[in-house]
Amino acid sequence: MYNLIIRPLLFCIDPEKVHRMLLSWLKFYRYLFPVRACVRGYSRVSDPFSYGHLQFKNRIGLSAGFDKNAEAFDELADFGFGFLEVGTVTPDSQSGNPSPRIFRLVDDESLISRTGFNNCGVDAVRQHIRKYRKHSYVLGVNINKNPLSTGDQIIKDFESTFIHLYDCVDYFTLNWGSIDNDLFAMVLEKLTIFRQAANKRCNIFIKLPADIDEKALDTVISLAYKYSIEGFIATGPTMDRSGLHQAETKQLEKIGNGGVSGRGIGKKSQEVVRYLSEHTDRHFLIIGAGGIMTAEDAAGMISQGADMIQIYSAFIYSGPSIVHKLGNKLKNELK
Repeated sequence: MYNLIIRPLLFCIDPEKVHRMLLSWLKFYRYLFPVRACVRGYSRVSDPFSYGHLQFKNRIGLSAGFDKNAEAFDELADFGFGFLEVGTVTPDSQSGNPSPRIFRLVDDESLISRTGFNNCGVDAVRQHIRKYRKHSYVLGVNINKNPLSTGDQIIKDFESTFIHLYDCVDYFTLNWGSIDNDLFAMVLEKLTIFRQAANKRCNIFIKLPADIDEKALDTVISLAYKYSIEGFIATGPTMDRSGLHQAETKQLEKIGNGGVSGRGIGKKSQEVVRYLSEHTDRHFLIIGAGGIMTAEDAAGMISQGADMIQIYSAFIYSGPSIVHKLGNKLKNELK
């Protein structure tokens, strides 16, 4: 039904407008308690997995970017996700890049986006999480600096956001490549000092770009060992357009800059997952993300060494039922 009727109708509308419509619908759905109970029962995937103190219902997560302002994560969890990640969150609210900034490439089952850090800021996100978190799931948040911050202010941005949200989430994600490598190490040092003194331990994951090379991977791995980082998310979008086989050159030129997610990432994410698996002796949690559109893609990511997976584009192109399909596939694969 989704692919035949709902998706064609939604895809006639601007992607960002559709996204706002979906969030509005989820806020209405929030109060349909009998309906929510039925959805949770139908979508449930029981495949428990634990890492340290984190207890996951299953291995399927929703990537950051879908619920940037932590407005509907509790409702999204009804569709079977074992964990969800909100954000990216910055200290202050941001409008992001000018629209249009999200583009569908339907024949390639891909998205190109350049949204920037559009979000409502850390104070509002904290309020949303404390107000709306009702059910049981692992909740993470992707954090970053204010776009105009430089020098020592960058470190202060990360530290303040980390501290503000520390008591209401289960893990934090930092994007490798979003700031200078030396500053990234200094940020990790500051966050490590804070959580050593905290009453609870929130995990820190590093999200890697799809285009990262082996030298940079070795640097990241070294930092992860040094600061006792718990895991990696591999990967974010790619700037490489070679995996887009159906889109015409003129169409891509008209769209302009932006990262490619979905099918257009190709095998880049799997290659990074494999490298991490082979060079860390299974010391870290590895979450595979990027290019996972089908149950076979999910199984392929696990075969390369991922412990869990995150999706985004698949949720848009295949609808909510994809979570149940992927979860059951991995449950059977890992028996």
